[in-house]
Amino acid sequence: MTADDRIGEIFSAEAEQSGISITDAAFFSPKEFQAVWRRRGNNVSIKISDYLSDAPDAALSEFACTLLDMVAGRKPTYGGRYMEWVTSDEFINNKRRIYIRRSKNLRGDHIGKEKDLSASLDRLLESGLIAPSDIDNSVFTWTSRPNVRRVGYCSPMMRVVAVSSALDDPAVPDEVADYVVYHETLHLRQGYRPASRAHDAQFREMERRFPGFKNIEAYLRRMGTQRRDHVE
Repeated sequence: MTADDRIGEIFSAEAEQSGISITDAAFFSPKEFQAVWRRRGNNVSIKISDYLSDAPDAALSEFACTLLDMVAGRKPTYGGRYMEWVTSDEFINNKRRIYIRRSKNLRGDHIGKEKDLSASLDRLLESGLIAPSDIDNSVFTWTSRPNVRRVGYCSPMMRVVAVSSALDDPAVPDEVADYVVYHETLHLRQGYRPASRAHDAQFREMERRFPGFKNIEAYLRRMGTQRRDHVE
């Protein structure tokens, strides 16, 4: 049985209870985890990220129920076995390598030309703003391109933090790079939360604990950022 045959069977079994017919099911290979579908009446074709290609049947069945809820316009819920699988070290360690390989703008190295992201982490740990558990099994890397509009990015699912190489400059104060690293580490702290807003009230409250964050936000805006959420 091929991987596509397997998800076809699993999704069809779950869809049958909803009166939906799965006409086509396949894995595809985007960088970010995605699931897409097309519905015509009760007929639905689906594509899901191949990051789930080796998921246990129980986890894949739960994800099928989640996706079918979305197809039906219902609020999705994520089952415990699915969440346990995608937050396991086995999943993260295996899929992160693929994720980084597909991410053409990630250098895969925390050491830049002028700055080292591990130095930012050391300062944040020493200050007590972050804890070792926040960065457990995580990768911090500079980007290849010096983007000034999106100076930070985090994939909580893959536990990857990327910082724009625009900040890898001796003219950029260390506290600016530290703030961006801190912001992204907060996403790691909150973890993979597919049903939640990334920048919720709790996140903003933690973000404001960084000393002088307003001045740093203004500095980043002067670098070319047009909007508030330049770090994601």
